[in-house]
Amino acid sequence: MKKIIAAFLLGFCAFICDTQADPVSAPAWFNVLYAGSASFDADKSAGTLENRLDGRFFLPLRTLYLRAELLERNPLPLGGLAAENLNWGVGLYHKMTGSRFLYGTLDEWGLSARIRNPWIRSAPFVERHQPTGSDLKQEFSATKEPKASLFLASPVIGFLNGEAGATAAGFASATLDGGLNPAFSGGAEIHFTRKTSVRVEGLWTGKDLPPRAASGWFSKKPALPERAFHMAAAAFLWTSPWAGVSSDWAFSETAAFGRGVYGNIGVRVGKKPWLFSFAVDGAGDRFVGSDGSVPGQNARIAGKIEWYGKRSSLFRVSTSLRSSGMGDLFEADCDARAVFTESRFERSSTDVYYRFPARAKPPIRISRISLSAARNAEEEETPQDAYKGEIGVQWWKLRSSFSCTLTGIAGGNSSPYPVSEQWRLDSTRIAGNATYSMGMFRFGISVGYTASVKAEKVDASFSAAVQEKRRRFAVKIATGEFPGAWEFTLSGRFEL
Repeated sequence: MKKIIAAFLLGFCAFICDTQADPVSAPAWFNVLYAGSASFDADKSAGTLENRLDGRFFLPLRTLYLRAELLERNPLPLGGLAAENLNWGVGLYHKMTGSRFLYGTLDEWGLSARIRNPWIRSAPFVERHQPTGSDLKQEFSATKEPKASLFLASPVIGFLNGEAGATAAGFASATLDGGLNPAFSGGAEIHFTRKTSVRVEGLWTGKDLPPRAASGWFSKKPALPERAFHMAAAAFLWTSPWAGVSSDWAFSETAAFGRGVYGNIGVRVGKKPWLFSFAVDGAGDRFVGSDGSVPGQNARIAGKIEWYGKRSSLFRVSTSLRSSGMGDLFEADCDARAVFTESRFERSSTDVYYRFPARAKPPIRISRISLSAARNAEEEETPQDAYKGEIGVQWWKLRSSFSCTLTGIAGGNSSPYPVSEQWRLDSTRIAGNATYSMGMFRFGISVGYTASVKAEKVDASFSAAVQEKRRRFAVKIATGEFPGAWEFTLSGRFEL
């Protein structure tokens, strides 16, 4: 442990000395980044050491570059290196088109991510439909397996009056996991003008899912043997200055389980300063996500109104409703009239947010206000409600925010929204944080108080950091149960 602390202090001294010298631009043919942190308790008997080393090496003409990355997370005190504590990856990139070949632990986004488990993601509004892509993961993951991925994109081709007219580009990708299970995708995008475009995508994947054992004698999830699974999906996105439409559809078929469907539609109408958005999505009981997991049947509707004012001000109201019963609408043999008659909405979430116009002169001003309310009424007799309010205040160069959260059990009202005739408080949390910047130094402090029926606790943290464009060193002290259980974290980031 002493060696770890000494290494970080040595790095801090080198940082301070280096900031006194004239900045030197990085060599044109390579770029290396190191980021690491060491967290440990007051007794130095337990903790975590994390390291990330990322190198990029540019080939002649700088149109291609190689990348290699190593991620490590080890428990403290160190007991030697182990394969399960390491992630590594390599890649070859083409800068002009974004084409790349990757091998390692990957972050994936776009269509494949949206159909993996939609219920842990926010509502599928038009602006949330990213194009398909992937890259090396920048944080250690103990659950993700390494994959090989080839992504090829065409150069942008102009037509209809050349550069002033429409442009088009296409892409195709193939991914193999550790079991050599493939996933293929492809698509094309046409820009008719700078703000009007159409994008279509398709995806296919398949694998053999491992057997599943029942969790008990009366388990809702029965035991299943090893079974073949495959999925086909398609996505569409059209955007213009005044409107936008998006949609994803995925069809899965799993042996010994059945066929399932997931679909979503998003619509945006209006032009700044006013935007109106609507989204709906749902999945049947037999739908299996792109990773082989079963997200469960659900249907969700969501709406949003946004107003963009002067000096970056913004007013936004959004709400969403979810029903597990209406997921039957995505089953082949459903009776739509019976579904609407017998189903109810069990979950809701509503947010109101306002960001005040940016002003330079007032020394004290409110920067933002947000309110949110949510209900989970899956247990109809005891709905669980949560309310949260937050306000941001700027005091000269000191930026701060204060929040209050209330959770409780409701009764006497079957509304999907948290409006109750009877309400019992379960827990309360009050928290505040502040940051102050002074040149290359940044300081932060946060304090929170949580009280529930069973216990109460105070959490707090203090951090200090010194940073420049290519270097950062930080110290953080935190506790989840004041005045004991302190944890110390040293972290650094250096780029060459």
